[in-house]
Amino acid sequence: MPDDGERHRASAPLNIIIPLAGPDFERPDGSVKAELVVGGFTLLRATLKARPWWSAAAAPVFVLRNTAASQRFARDTLSAEYPAARIVWLSHASGGAAWSAVAGAALITWPEAPVIVDLCDIMFESDADVAAAFAADSALGGLALTFASRHPQYSYLRLAPDGRMQEAREKMVISGTASAGVYAFRDVATFHAAFAHSLHHRATLSHQGALFVCPMLNGVVAQGLDVRCLPARKVLDVKIKRGQPGRPDAA
Repeated sequence: MPDDGERHRASAPLNIIIPLAGPDFERPDGSVKAELVVGGFTLLRATLKARPWWSAAAAPVFVLRNTAASQRFARDTLSAEYPAARIVWLSHASGGAAWSAVAGAALITWPEAPVIVDLCDIMFESDADVAAAFAADSALGGLALTFASRHPQYSYLRLAPDGRMQEAREKMVISGTASAGVYAFRDVATFHAAFAHSLHHRATLSHQGALFVCPMLNGVVAQGLDVRCLPARKVLDVKIKRGQPGRPDAA
């Protein structure tokens, strides 16, 4: 069976950014959230192996804060399990997951290919084909993996009757369509323009003073492009299940 690196090289390219630099990533015992054991695997590996697009990652980019715990995690886990990965190190905590994701975009491999930002702390099943969805619809600028919920810890999307997104808000229950923490943008230019929109509208789109990824989808719509949802099934949020103070978009 091919390892992760071999499958990356054999598949069509996607850019995948995984921000792991949030304030809740490191734990008091020196471990990191990605190392929680779920079903015999670490949370990170259990999450990624279920993503149908994971084999199409050309060279995934992990964003980490430059601390002793994250350095150990990169040395002992990332280098061994994901040898094709690239790492962006941040000297300090960023101003939210959106900023961390933008830092990761500096090392992506294919500027014209879709960009997936995966917060990697919510497990789910999906048969989504992200690359095919963008290839089939030139008006499509963004995708979000979603599920039904009204839990206040999640971010939410409000949809029009035809399924197109009208609004996305961070930790604000504006609908019953919750984000599963995975977002896709048509290409790097669309991604950066969406972030610029969040900067221009940070008074309304920030949450507790920080910028997050879900509200960036408003910036895709502002570009005249559509944002649609793909279903996430059998969702398992380890943070909420274990009674931890979850912030699914806090990387």
